Amino acid sequence: MSHNGWVMTMCSEYLATGFANVDACDDASAYQQCLTLLDSLPYFMAYKERSYELLDLSAGLSVLEIGSGLGDDALRMAQRVGADGFVVGVDASFMMVNAAVARTPVDSRVGYVQADARDLPFADERFGRARVDRVLQHIAGPEQVIREMVRVLAPGGLLLAYDNDWGTFSVSGSDDETTTTIETLWASSFQNRWIGRYLKHYFLAAGLRQVMIEPSVCVVTNFALADRIYNLRQTVERAVAAGRLMPSVAHEWVLDAQALSQSGGFLCTLTAYTVVGVKPGGASAGAAQMNSR
Repeated sequence: MSHNGWVMTMCSEYLATGFANVDACDDASAYQQCLTLLDSLPYFMAYKERSYELLDLSAGLSVLEIGSGLGDDALRMAQRVGADGFVVGVDASFMMVNAAVARTPVDSRVGYVQADARDLPFADERFGRARVDRVLQHIAGPEQVIREMVRVLAPGGLLLAYDNDWGTFSVSGSDDETTTTIETLWASSFQNRWIGRYLKHYFLAAGLRQVMIEPSVCVVTNFALADRIYNLRQTVERAVAAGRLMPSVAHEWVLDAQALSQSGGFLCTLTAYTVVGVKPGGASAGAAQMNSR
C-alpha cells in the first residue's frame, strides 16, 4: 500500500491485541520473538528479579505462574525453590505451552498446563506462591483471574502481579497532536489499558492483605528498539488506514522520531506496577519480609 510515495508495511501481527489469543494469530513466532526480546532487556530483567525477591522464594515452595509464555520465569523460579519445590506454568496458548515444554529440561521441576486463567484446573490452596506478569492487560475479566489465583493460594501465601498502565505511555514527537494520536491508538488497543493502576484495588477486593505496590518506569531512548517493543510504525500505519492521520504527516513524524533517536534526544516511557499481597490465614516469611521494608 502506498500513500504519496510512502510505502506502508502493515504487518499482520499487532502485539497490543494479538497476545490475547496467540493461537488464532497468523504468525505465532512474532509473539515468541517479542517475549525473547523483552526478557533480554535490562529493565525487564531487573523487575523480574525484584519480583522473585518479593515472592520470597525458598526451597520446597510450590509456585504458580500465570501466563508462562516460553517458560523463562518458571525456570528461574524453579531454580530458587529447588528439588523439593515445583513450578506450574499456565498459558492460554497451546503453541506457547508447546514451545515452553520444548525449552524445558526433562529433569526440571517445572510443568505446563494450557488453561483459562479465569477457571484454573487446580484444587483450593494448592500453591504457596503465585505470580502473573503482563497478562492481565490482555484478559477480559482480570478480577476473576486474581480471585482464581487467590483461591488456589495457600493461607499465608503470596500473590504478585506486575502490569502496565498504558495511560502513562509517552513517546517523543515533533507534533503534539500526531504524537497524542499515536500514543492513544496504541494504548487503547489493549483489553485493559489501565490495569496497572487498579491492581491494588483488585487485590484488596479479592481479600488479600498487607498489599504493597512498587512503581517502575521503562525508559527507551532508541527509536528502533521502541518500535520493536511498542509497534510504533505499525501504529502510525494503522492511524493512517483509519483516517486519523494524513500520510504525509505520519511519514514526517516517523522521520522526526528517527532523527531524534540519532541525535540522542528520543524518549519513550511507560510506568508499570508490581503489587504483592498475602492471603490471610497463615504465617508467611514473605509477609514479614514486606513488613520490614
